[in-house]
Amino acid sequence: MIEWPAIIEFADGHGFAWLAGAQDLPEQHPHQHDRLIDSRGRVHLLSQAAGGTLYWRRQQRLLSLPELNDGLRAYAARLGICCIGKLVVRTPAEAVALVAWLEQQ
Repeated sequence: MIEWPAIIEFADGHGFAWLAGAQDLPEQHPHQHDRLIDSRGRVHLLSQAAGGTLYWRRQQRLLSLPELNDGLRAYAARLGICCIGKLVVRTPAEAVALVAWLEQQ
């Protein structure tokens, strides 16, 4: 089960998007291999069934905070945020809150 709010990390390298709930998913146009990271740090990979249907598949691999921080810094830099070297999240919930804040800048 996904713990909302959450963020999508786009597989195409275009950054992240904040989601208040499942109702926000369609407007983000997720694609296969995008990752959804929920508030508890559970990672779900958008996968495709044999019939072509897309679904979120929970990953057993734990979330890597250093890897997530690298991605968030790159995303913030593309948005023109300064001092990204100091940008560090310590929890998945902080990452979700940071993406929400970045979207408002």
